[in-house]
Amino acid sequence: MRLMAVMAHPDDAEIWCGGTLMMHADRGDDVRICTLSYTEDSQRGLEGKESARKMGCQVEFLGMQDAGIRDTEEAVDRVWRCIESFQPDTIITHWHDDMHPDHEATFCLVRRALLQCFLNETFTEIQSVPRIFCCDSLSSMGLHGPFKPDRYVDVTDSWDKKMAAINIHQSQPLRIFLEMIDKQCRSHGRASGKKRAEGFLYLPLFGLTDNGPPLGG
Repeated sequence: MRLMAVMAHPDDAEIWCGGTLMMHADRGDDVRICTLSYTEDSQRGLEGKESARKMGCQVEFLGMQDAGIRDTEEAVDRVWRCIESFQPDTIITHWHDDMHPDHEATFCLVRRALLQCFLNETFTEIQSVPRIFCCDSLSSMGLHGPFKPDRYVDVTDSWDKKMAAINIHQSQPLRIFLEMIDKQCRSHGRASGKKRAEGFLYLPLFGLTDNGPPLGG
């Protein structure tokens, strides 16, 4: 599998799908994090680079403004080039109903970038268009209601590594997130019969079905 996480901020991948990314990296899959905000030499970028290294993931920063990510033609082109350069078969990104404007904009950019990839024949067959999975959100709530995943990845065994990766982001108020993440992943764990799990929602863009390798499998 070639798995890409397209996220708004340097700590988002670790918070919402870090256990899943590490599982795939550990089994030898190619995993890349595309972070829309900050540059690699900023404080948050340096934290993101170190965290990605510990998770076994590649990372790329697009340098957009924190709290200023917008669905513009220029931004779509940059995300498109990021996707094209890696050619993922699976993408994890933010939920389309996420209340954070940067997260919502990131989803919109991914969706439009994939359409641009398809129209420009970057992917020669429609079956090659990446599968899209949306990750959870703050307190599992969106603008129109709760996040309801239809895929779960058991992260019980990778939990300590996930927490270590999150704790690299010392510039952030981690205490706000850590208890929430634990509660959230325990809830997904109960729903899937595991101790802790990350939840995802499959999004069938272009009418595609999820017939690829299982996420986290």
